[in-house]
Amino acid sequence: MRVRTIVSAVTALTVALTVTVLPAGPAAADTALDSCYDSTPAQHQDPAAWFAPGHRQTPWASPIGIVHGDAFRVKAQGSVRIDAWGTTKSIAGELPAAPTAGGWPAPGAPRYALIARVTGGSMWVKKTSRSYGPSSWFPVGTDSGCMLFSGNGDPAPQLVFTVNDDNLGDNGGGAGVVVQQWF
Repeated sequence: MRVRTIVSAVTALTVALTVTVLPAGPAAADTALDSCYDSTPAQHQDPAAWFAPGHRQTPWASPIGIVHGDAFRVKAQGSVRIDAWGTTKSIAGELPAAPTAGGWPAPGAPRYALIARVTGGSMWVKKTSRSYGPSSWFPVGTDSGCMLFSGNGDPAPQLVFTVNDDNLGDNGGGAGVVVQQWF
């Protein structure tokens, strides 16, 4: 009985030391979205922030294109003047959320936030757990979190940015935007 106890203790100690001493191999990301979640360096990142004005829609000039299965994360900073009197809002947006009536491009998203859409396919956005097709704007704000593009065969889908405002015509300012892309 005593020998069995000693053998069990030695075996447990050997297993514990093996687990502690041997280095673990690196965790491999299986998909582009996993790479985004793991914060591994993106295969593409804008070298500097580019300007998305608050008074119009601005497509992202992707140097490598967008294809099915690509993951994205958008980080931005800035503010937008929302009227002729100089009222300024952060591109993070504010609550209450934009109503469904009144011409807001992204109802349910924070008012005056930076928003985006794809011109083909759809984008699944983790922070809302929803997929948005080409006619639907999704919230970006100052950090979109990880997003996944699903293509539908469109040969040149684009990612387009604007501000969630019911009247872009009187806006000024905008956002400095950096897009990261994993593929």
